Parts: sequence; C-alpha cells; structure tokens
Amino acid sequence: MVHDKETTTILNRYGLADLKNEEITSLIHDLKKISINANTGEECDSTSKSAVNVHVSNHPLLAHKVSILRSSSTIPHAFRSVLREITFHLGYEAMSSLTTRPVNITVPNSTDHVSFVGKKISERITLIPILRSGLGMSDAMLELVPNAGVHHIGMYKSHNMPVQYYNRLPKICEYDVAFVIDPVSQAVKN
Repeated sequence: MVHDKETTTILNRYGLADLKNEEITSLIHDLKKISINANTGEECDSTSKSAVNVHVSNHPLLAHKVSILRSSSTIPHAFRSVLREITFHLGYEAMSSLTTRPVNITVPNSTDHVSFVGKKISERITLIPILRSGLGMSDAMLELVPNAGVHHIGMYKSHNMPVQYYNRLPKICEYDVAFVIDPVSQAVKN
C-alpha cells in the first residue's frame, strides 16, 4: 500500500513500515475494550460483530494523546511515553469489570498499627500480547497488574486473514481472565 510522505516518515521512524493503513489506524485504540478513531478522535462503530466486547471511548484526553502519536514531529521518546500513558487509560477501563475480595491488612495509626479490611483483585489475570504490536503496551499493563501471567501469540495477515506463526499459550489454563493486547486486532479480524 502507498502511504503519503508524512505517514511513511512516521512508520520508518518507529520501525512500522510494514503495517497497512487500517493497522495504523487501529494501532492504539483497540485493546478489545476501548476504541477511538485515531484519525478523527471520534468514537468508532461498536455495533459490528467484532466489537461485541468493545467499550467505545470518546474521551478527549485519549483523542489528544492519539494525535500526539500520529504527529510526524513526535520524537521516539515522546512516542513511547504517550503510548505508555494511553495504555494505562485503556488498561484501567478494560479492567473495570474485575471483582475484588476482602483481605485483612494492618495500617499505621499514629504510634500503632490497626487491623483493616482492604480489597484484592479476585481473578487470576494473564496478558496475551500479539507479537509485535502488542509488546509496546505490555510493560504498562504489567505496571497495572504486576502479578499477571504473560503469554504470547504471533500473528500476521495474509490475504485479509490472520495466520498464527507463534503460540506460547499454556496447555492448562490457570487464569480466570485474559486480556489480549493487540492494538491491530480489528484490522486483521483476529
């Protein structure tokens, strides 16, 4: 596919020259839970069959951050920093339906410690980044859920169909919730 000069410069700068236009548009906004159109900042169509578990966000801060990512003047350090920020926002939203259970803790109280009932996430969580694009979001997601397992799937698109070339999912599932980190999944209809 032919890209304009500005897009080609951006793609080359971040080593993404082999991505297609629809993959670029989807790069940041699809974590299976949240979608915003990277071109316009407007909400995407969430009524399609592939968007069953999609929460559409039209948050102005996300639209602003996506514009920074798309700008040809964004330097690599700023790109990585903004991608991390966006991932935090997406991760919080994607994990909003997790449940908690009570846990006994002690908290400081002036000169002593007192018992307190806190909360802990109930589900065992795993993250599944789709290689390569999902890796850029993995570290930020792990900051949100540091005890999450991480398993990888490698996929590429051939004739508009996904082809799996790498699979390191566990043979026995020990997790309650899996978050697929694939910012281009909608483009390749994974």
